Amino acid sequence: MKHRSKSALAAALSVFLLLAATAGAQSPAPPGTPEGRRIAALIAAFDAGTPEAIRAFITANFAESAQKQVPLDQRVQRLTGMAQEVGPIAFQQTLPAQAPEVKFLARSKKSGDWVEIGMILEPAPAFGILGLKFEESEGPGAAAESRKASDVEVAAAADKYLSGGGADAFSGVVLIAKDGKPFFHKAYGLANRDFSVANRPDTKFNLGSINKTFTQVAIAQLAEQGKLSLSDTIRKHLPDYPSPAADKITVQQLVTMSSGLGDFFGERYDATPKAKLRTLADFLALFVNEPLLFEPGTSRRYSNAGYIVLGLIIEKASGQEYHDYVRQHVFLPAGMKDTDAYPQDSIVANRAVGYTREGEDGKTQPGPKRINVYALPARSSSAGGGYSTAPDLLAFDAAMRADKLLSPAWTDWFYSDKEKAPVTGAAARKHSGAGGFAGGTAGVNAVVETDLDTGYSIVVLSNDDPPSAEAVAKKIRQWLGLN
Repeated sequence: MKHRSKSALAAALSVFLLLAATAGAQSPAPPGTPEGRRIAALIAAFDAGTPEAIRAFITANFAESAQKQVPLDQRVQRLTGMAQEVGPIAFQQTLPAQAPEVKFLARSKKSGDWVEIGMILEPAPAFGILGLKFEESEGPGAAAESRKASDVEVAAAADKYLSGGGADAFSGVVLIAKDGKPFFHKAYGLANRDFSVANRPDTKFNLGSINKTFTQVAIAQLAEQGKLSLSDTIRKHLPDYPSPAADKITVQQLVTMSSGLGDFFGERYDATPKAKLRTLADFLALFVNEPLLFEPGTSRRYSNAGYIVLGLIIEKASGQEYHDYVRQHVFLPAGMKDTDAYPQDSIVANRAVGYTREGEDGKTQPGPKRINVYALPARSSSAGGGYSTAPDLLAFDAAMRADKLLSPAWTDWFYSDKEKAPVTGAAARKHSGAGGFAGGTAGVNAVVETDLDTGYSIVVLSNDDPPSAEAVAKKIRQWLGLN
């Protein structure tokens, strides 16, 4: 599915640029402190937006220890993609943060969206950058949410927040769990507004791009079995692929969105009768003859097209149709009984209808919300658009944590930035860190977040436009103290 907000699995650095705002006056300057100079340097690098400017910024501003941890070219590639996605940014103000992190609010000069940027700095006077984090913001004056004292208080805060809102109240399902056990799981709003059918805790929602995570698991499974390698080219598995780019794009580049392939949404998609988009091969004509956005491996750009190709590779390597493969090897082993690629024109019990104010031009339209069926292909793909429930997504999270779908080494790869193949045969260890993935298009927004260290999991599914689910997930993270 079209993913208007990039998920955490789309890049090692996550960015959510969601809420548009009106243009403002000339922005203030960062403070004249060592921390402020790091902020100013980042803004200058994003203003340039070139690999050369990003390389100079990293070399001059990142801590030596950080530069040793991640190869320079890899970091340049990732941050250049971020700079090109966000565009030049204008500093607005610093935000409260706990050392060694500094936070500031900025605004994309390209889109007008607000973004909160965090810098983890060395505690020593050098104040070198150890890491960066980008998240959506509601702009100046947005109320900061404080951490709650207990899970009971988190549940109470969530219910109070989700129960309000009037005509634009949240519509969907929220599940919060600790160590795989839900302590909050409730539904709000309507699954079908024509017939006043309420959402239920087990209602099936469109996932948008969250299906890309299932594609990643399938690729890892086939790599474990020796049926493909991350270094394989497209041509090795799809010899008839009608583009010379197949000779140089690798599976790994498809996974990490560094292939140079772009989107399949656009004029061709809009002009194509959606009833004709039922198999992965049906999507090829939408992008296969388009030139690459960049040479493979030299940059990063969000790529729905690349995940269509990954699905075709899964079909060839496994000998199964893509949806059959993930149903048999991902959903069933994980206990996901209500997850599938239900066609739009099939009758599916307890499935939510999506509602949107987004027009065919992608812009928000005034007036009442409309059913989103005009924007959806007849069936989902390996790039997104399948359906699932909050309990099923929690089951997927639990299965991944327990290494039920992949070996420990490949599970680590799944939770990492995926730039390198895993070291197989290494001793099993406790998975650590945090991850998240999201999907969104007209009338669709879904988020799954997992913190491997604290054991918390968050699932938010909505049948409204973005950022309906992502805004809720952000508040829950703040209440849990995960930001």
